[in-house]
Amino acid sequence: MLKFVRINKEQRQEYEKYYQQCPEKSSDTAFINLWAWDKKYQTELAFDTDLCWLRFKKGSEYIYGPPQGSWDNVDFTAILSQIEEKRVKFTAVPEELSTRLQKIYGQKLEIREDRDNWEYIYKISDLIKLEGEKYRNQRKLSNQFLQNKNYRLENINEQNKSKIAEFQKQWMKQEEIEAKTEGLQQEDEAINKVLQSWVDFSDKLLGFCLEDEEKIVGYSIVEKQDDNQILIHFEKALYAVRGSYPALNKLTLENFSDYTYVNREQDLGIPGLRRMKEEYNPIRFIKKYQLILTRD
Repeated sequence: MLKFVRINKEQRQEYEKYYQQCPEKSSDTAFINLWAWDKKYQTELAFDTDLCWLRFKKGSEYIYGPPQGSWDNVDFTAILSQIEEKRVKFTAVPEELSTRLQKIYGQKLEIREDRDNWEYIYKISDLIKLEGEKYRNQRKLSNQFLQNKNYRLENINEQNKSKIAEFQKQWMKQEEIEAKTEGLQQEDEAINKVLQSWVDFSDKLLGFCLEDEEKIVGYSIVEKQDDNQILIHFEKALYAVRGSYPALNKLTLENFSDYTYVNREQDLGIPGLRRMKEEYNPIRFIKKYQLILTRD
């Protein structure tokens, strides 16, 4: 039987071996994300010979995540027979794995598109240069901020991370009523959990603090996902400071010009966030689906 245990930082090195073998590496299943959001999802891992399985708890039921590792030459029928539920729910399953499982289970598998959680992939060089008409708005806003000679980009480290935590409080206040929503409160907890354990993830995480007139106006937290791609976990700036968001994005990515792609995660179905992510012209998506497997 698969033996699930609650996620902890000591599992990271073993988990990374499976994650790096995965044909579609999503932000959902990056270890730092799994660990940071553990309070919400009550994440559990089960390591077997070929794969690392993910399980989350919602109320009294379990929901399974996409297993990490190479999906080739895996007997999914044999492994899934170890799961007791007759009706097995999966979340955030990438398109390639959904297709593989559909070929195995046919009509026993219900597949629902989860557009709100598709992840946006961009070319880093495009978002640094911001050339052409399709980036006109982002270029204009970014330049308005960058023309101010009093800005500075500073690396987040163990010594200054407390400043980011204080700014995060300020960012939450600007959300007013929206800051009281459960989702933003849970994100706030995840951000502070990462900051508190910054030194433990210093080999994978880089952070940048954007200051204007010696006051923080934004920050970003980035993971080196593999040799070719980075992942932006968190990016916050003040709405009142015009151009701070596009300037923060451009300045952050200039530190990763030797990488090719950036994953800027999902839009969660929020209209304004979707519009902004689409306006940055993604080159592709990591498409994800909800699955329900009904067995005899």
